[in-house]
Amino acid sequence: MTSTLVHLNRLPLAAFPELFHGLTPPEIEEMHGRFQAQFVGPGWLRRIAPPGLAPLGLGHWWGKRFDGRGQGMNIVRRRGELVEIIPVQLLKAVSLVDGRPGLNITYPPGTRFPWPIIIDEVRWLDETTLLGLTLVTKAGLHRLALPFLLKRD
Repeated sequence: MTSTLVHLNRLPLAAFPELFHGLTPPEIEEMHGRFQAQFVGPGWLRRIAPPGLAPLGLGHWWGKRFDGRGQGMNIVRRRGELVEIIPVQLLKAVSLVDGRPGLNITYPPGTRFPWPIIIDEVRWLDETTLLGLTLVTKAGLHRLALPFLLKRD
């Protein structure tokens, strides 16, 4: 995984949709357990992403937990403990990235702004790691795909 991580961190942001296109989406049932997050991509993105999540309620984001039935929670680190906050739902959907069938991580209505207009599309990078692309669903903004990894804990 180390060489893969080095490779991913050397890619320009524009290369991630093409990489994503060649990967397989998970089934909802495969999405169970905890997945630790890691930001990937250009250095500027890896530097601004963690502090950028703080004002949105996900400061010290650790990853996500899924129940295998389409429900989950974000996990953050608070005072040295892992805490579940901000629920998520898994939905089969057509990808905004490449138009193929896929799996989206979405936020339920009523979740604080901006989460209801954010989706994470995910596909298997290897047998334990998902490549995620965070997208804003408003017209035109979905072309900016911000990459991250979710590795089964």
